[in-house]
Amino acid sequence: MIKPHKDRNHRFYNSWAQKRKWVSIDLVKWLVFSRNRFREEKKRPVSFPVDAVDFGLLSKDSRDYIVWLGHSTVLMRVGGRTVITDPVFWDVNFLVRRKTRFPVDPDALPHIDYVLISHGHYDHLNTKSVRFLKERFDPVFVSGPGYEDYFRSAGVSRCAPIGWWEALSGSGVRITSLPVQHWSRRTIFDANKMLWCGFLIENLLSKKKYCWLGDSGYFGGFKDIGERFGPIDFLLVPVGAYEPRWFMKPNHMNPEEALTAAQDMRAKTVIPIHWGTFDLTDEPLYLPIERLKEVYDGKSGIELKILNHGGHIVVE
Repeated sequence: MIKPHKDRNHRFYNSWAQKRKWVSIDLVKWLVFSRNRFREEKKRPVSFPVDAVDFGLLSKDSRDYIVWLGHSTVLMRVGGRTVITDPVFWDVNFLVRRKTRFPVDPDALPHIDYVLISHGHYDHLNTKSVRFLKERFDPVFVSGPGYEDYFRSAGVSRCAPIGWWEALSGSGVRITSLPVQHWSRRTIFDANKMLWCGFLIENLLSKKKYCWLGDSGYFGGFKDIGERFGPIDFLLVPVGAYEPRWFMKPNHMNPEEALTAAQDMRAKTVIPIHWGTFDLTDEPLYLPIERLKEVYDGKSGIELKILNHGGHIVVE
């Protein structure tokens, strides 16, 4: 039985979620009039290794594990429950196609208990993948408030909308919605009507904490998360889609900001996500992870774990 715990008392809820507006003129300025300083570098072909995923082997014992499946899609077993985040198994659409293949046949996925949705952008909320999971596993879809009509249209009845700092408690696991700095839109009529969020997933037996941030700019709320929940055992943090900075900075962190966020949140281990899968912004696909390697010095006490697409970590 899912039991939500409500606590909306957070200063960023009103200051950002209700007032942040997408400025269409800036979007036109970037797409039509902006000159990409990486345009020559982006002509260079690039590919990334893809690891085969053996979920049967991973599931042979009861340990937690994390598998990065590309972009913001992460599959985790935590406290005996299986969670998948922002599932996008195929191309987003005919314009936004995968540059790195999905590491596993979706039919080979293990049973999914919870699907976490960070926000409504098409590279994070994919209707074909949502319907596939609903038909195959009928999991609980966890999101911020405002997605009820969308899920109803997709045939999903088991959905649990929770606002920032609210939590769902199930057998062996607790899932808490966390504030992030982003925005949401699927049509010209629904700008910011779906709340964006990250999630903390806790193993209630081992007390391990896993934090996944679907998309976010750097903001002061990360320190609040660290004060409330730190230390975080594993932080899955987006590091790509950040150029040009004049336009992307409020919504997407670069590698330097991602590491600062990890320090704010008192993370022990950082796993970079949101890179090398879809070509969405000005920087070349390889740049986020190469830049992350350059700026990571290891002196902050944070361990950096860079996974291949399909790469995994088993939590001892």
